[in-house]
Amino acid sequence: MTDNNKGYTNRRYFIRSSALFAVAVTMPSFLSCKDGDDNKLEGEGCKTTEDILGPFYIPNAPFREDITPEGSAGVPLVISGKVLTNCDVPLKDAIVEIWNANDGGDYDSSDEYLFRGRYKTLEDGIYRFKSIIPGRYLNGNTYRPSHIHFKITAPGHLDLVSQIYFKDDPYIASDPWASAAKARERILMVGEDANGIDMVNFDIQLSKS
Repeated sequence: MTDNNKGYTNRRYFIRSSALFAVAVTMPSFLSCKDGDDNKLEGEGCKTTEDILGPFYIPNAPFREDITPEGSAGVPLVISGKVLTNCDVPLKDAIVEIWNANDGGDYDSSDEYLFRGRYKTLEDGIYRFKSIIPGRYLNGNTYRPSHIHFKITAPGHLDLVSQIYFKDDPYIASDPWASAAKARERILMVGEDANGIDMVNFDIQLSKS
């Protein structure tokens, strides 16, 4: 079902698709590279934790840094970080894919791939996207907190599917995925870049296959 904006999947579809959305992408845990790191779950080590893929993923998004459609509503947001391996080694040729809802909480399902994109890292492992702070949508009787989806692939490494959330979002506590212990390192503080634009930094640790 779509709403009045052609190409956007209505948030009510999420409720009917909850069975798909509840299927988490699971991956094995690896030994820690940094003993005594209080910010990591036991057994997770340097690996970024996974989250659910959700029902709105569409493969083959274009490679582009700015995924915001011209004239779209919403608070601009820069999402950047590094893809790393062995805890602190930048990873070249990693494909970072992101997708998020628009300001109204709806996902684009058209061939324009609005609010969807991919980025290929160079030797420094850095990726960068321009988007917005996504709107929320209903999950049963409550809203999912604002979030951005990630899928990361790299030669010789396990694929990772994850999400980021935003600190102080009032719906984190009631969301079964954002409130999980393994999501705590993915609840990010929003800051500002040199141009005064909202930004978050999300470094991604991949595990070797």
